[in-house]
Amino acid sequence: MIRLCIKRLHAALVLALTLTVPIQAQEPARQSNPNSIGMQFVAIAPGEYRRGFDGSGQRDRQFALAHTFSNPQAFRFDSPSHLVVITKPFELQTTEVTVAQFREFVEATGYQTEAESNGGALGCFPKEKDYVDRFRKSPDVTWRTPGFEQSDDHPVVAVSWNDAVKFCEWLSEQETTTYRLPTEAEWEYACRAGQSTWYSWGSDPDEAYVHANVADGALEAAQPNTTRYQRAVKLEADDGDGVVFTAAVASFRPNPWGLHDMHGNVWEWCQDRWSADLYRRYLDDVPWPKRSQFTMTDPVMLEETPQHAYGDWRCIRGGAWTCAPASVRCSIRTFAEASDATIYTGFRVVRE
Repeated sequence: MIRLCIKRLHAALVLALTLTVPIQAQEPARQSNPNSIGMQFVAIAPGEYRRGFDGSGQRDRQFALAHTFSNPQAFRFDSPSHLVVITKPFELQTTEVTVAQFREFVEATGYQTEAESNGGALGCFPKEKDYVDRFRKSPDVTWRTPGFEQSDDHPVVAVSWNDAVKFCEWLSEQETTTYRLPTEAEWEYACRAGQSTWYSWGSDPDEAYVHANVADGALEAAQPNTTRYQRAVKLEADDGDGVVFTAAVASFRPNPWGLHDMHGNVWEWCQDRWSADLYRRYLDDVPWPKRSQFTMTDPVMLEETPQHAYGDWRCIRGGAWTCAPASVRCSIRTFAEASDATIYTGFRVVRE
């Protein structure tokens, strides 16, 4: 009992240390008009925020202490943090693109996804003994048949970056308005929604289960050792968010700007090409005393690096139903090849 009380007190102190005020008061986002296929949008005003994981003041240690049930996080892709200014307003879809919305595109154009024409997508095969063997490509896995039940309101998965771009091009023609994937900078700005904490709801990973579809007891019960492998917080069958695979969009609480599923559910494609050391390269020539105020304006990474000789690597953000809470933080970023399709990756769109 004494150890439990000390642990709770320690967690409370960690949260108190990490709850910080927004970088700059933001103009509230507002609901915008839906489009012709029922997609809802939030109009987001320009502003400033701190992008990436802020490791100052031993916040990396604080993160580790607050996430004692998760695998250690390296932060090598999402640090050092830096100020970003978004100068142009944009409208971001309130949810991920749904199965029904993607079907409208396919039925109107006859489009075949890359997974359908190129040997299938990366699916989940829980009967494999080794965890790493559970995820493999199969011709049976496509956006129509991801290997688990989905309704029209679930986020479409098994779509590549190229598929997402084609969807945006079709929608732009339909609406005579520009639709596109968000930049990484826009995506994180919208995800944070004026907050500087690890998550848009604060800094408590245990609150993830009402805000996000993440790896939890439901997934662990359905696929033993899948979630335990990540040492996540909630591992009892009736703990957590209660969803095994994808959840219908908007099933969880939105962030302060009314955007759903920015944490978890499915990873989301962004415009940017991937560069693992991008944030560090920004600051290479900046003297240490000036780094805390170094600012990027409307950054978007479209240049090819030596890594891109081996593929068109693109950024994905937000984490998925396969991820423990620590891996759905606002700053989390990773990558996939533009033709890759998996059952844990989808997208949402920007309307200019």
